[in-house]
Amino acid sequence: MKTIDLLKRLENYPVFTLNDVVKITGQSANYVRIFLHKLAEKKYIKRIERGKYTVHEDPLIFASLLYTPSYLSSWTGLRFYNMTTQLPNWIFVMIPVSKKNIKVDEKTRIIFVKTKHMWGYEKVRYGQFDIFIADKEKTIIDCLLTGINSSDIFEALETDMDFGKLITYAQKTKNKALIKRVGFILEKIGKDPQELMSYVDNNYVYLDASQKKNLIKNSKWKVKYWKEYDRFGRA
Repeated sequence: MKTIDLLKRLENYPVFTLNDVVKITGQSANYVRIFLHKLAEKKYIKRIERGKYTVHEDPLIFASLLYTPSYLSSWTGLRFYNMTTQLPNWIFVMIPVSKKNIKVDEKTRIIFVKTKHMWGYEKVRYGQFDIFIADKEKTIIDCLLTGINSSDIFEALETDMDFGKLITYAQKTKNKALIKRVGFILEKIGKDPQELMSYVDNNYVYLDASQKKNLIKNSKWKVKYWKEYDRFGRA
């Protein structure tokens, strides 16, 4: 098979392996291994990690397919749903185990985030491929779990959102610190998350771990927050 024909066939794969090329070409594994190395050197294909390759430049196509199960979320979810005006270069993938991050190019990294909350995501069509990504509400939960600044969460919540589902998701985590943050934020933007009050204990949590000075205490939700956040609504 001519190289140009093989590359055309490989366009149908978001990620392919040595075995995939062996099946396509009928050549031996040793021959294909050397052949793929040469193609990668010539930049006809990209070696993502050991044994996994792609011909595609957009990492969203293949990032959620490098480990099973996994899904895109955090900053990547915010950008996918246009819930932020920022343009992060890193791709965030949630997985249930620890995994080494991947350098895609000089600007782009695939960041694997270990989580026990492997739910709230779905398979969606992206171009000609299926990818796995958190829904909007789980994206917010993952952002809070991974420490994204609350100012970005407030911005994201200005978009269309199922706040009932967001409350249900918060409860599902059974994470009291997160639940208190969700309750505080929702009340700030004028919602009424009273069903979360039963999770509030006497321990204060920081709304943002990076902001620990000039804080105000919210005694209802037991949250310490930066006074600048009062601009988002009532205290």
